[in-house]
Amino acid sequence: MIGSKYNRHTRQPQHQRSSVDVDIESLLRIENHCNGCATGDKCCCSSYEVCVTTAEMKRMIKYLPEAAKLCPHLLTIGGYDNVFEPVEPGLFSIDTTEEGLCLFAYRSHGRTHCSLHTVAVNLDLPLAEVKPKVCLLWPMHFSDGDEVLGMISDAFQFACNSRKAPGSRTLSPGFVEVLEMVYGIGCGVEVQRAAEKGERRYLILTRR
Repeated sequence: MIGSKYNRHTRQPQHQRSSVDVDIESLLRIENHCNGCATGDKCCCSSYEVCVTTAEMKRMIKYLPEAAKLCPHLLTIGGYDNVFEPVEPGLFSIDTTEEGLCLFAYRSHGRTHCSLHTVAVNLDLPLAEVKPKVCLLWPMHFSDGDEVLGMISDAFQFACNSRKAPGSRTLSPGFVEVLEMVYGIGCGVEVQRAAEKGERRYLILTRR
């Protein structure tokens, strides 16, 4: 599916790999600041099919009661809505509302936010414990060939992303932080150091 945060035919989810090839050159072109999507703006929570692994799904289910406090639509008479649909063995897609919004998204003060992100912050938990890795990585994304991690092709259609001045050698701070969350302590710093040296690509050995 075009625009999907995951390739449905990927046999091994990208964030479970032993190594990741990072397209530094593409990431140096973008600055990312997320404060929720303003009403009327294009929103990542309604623009992609989001898929999670079995392990991620089980972790997310644990926080359904907290997420439902922000997303009442997750509640049903019998308990909680079934928000996961099997895609292939070990991979599940998150269902959406009729308007295409992720069922874990909620609106507050004219902006769209992720309930899982908010729950992690409120409970002082690591984001990677609660939120899908593919959502943490966005607007970083694997190429169509599922080989190189770089900037997603439609990144600049979203208000949270802006173009950096040509010649920048500094990654958006959020990218460094997320690489550490998803692939292990030190991985983000390694990529930043490679960027400062002028390297266009860098292979990180993951520590998860």
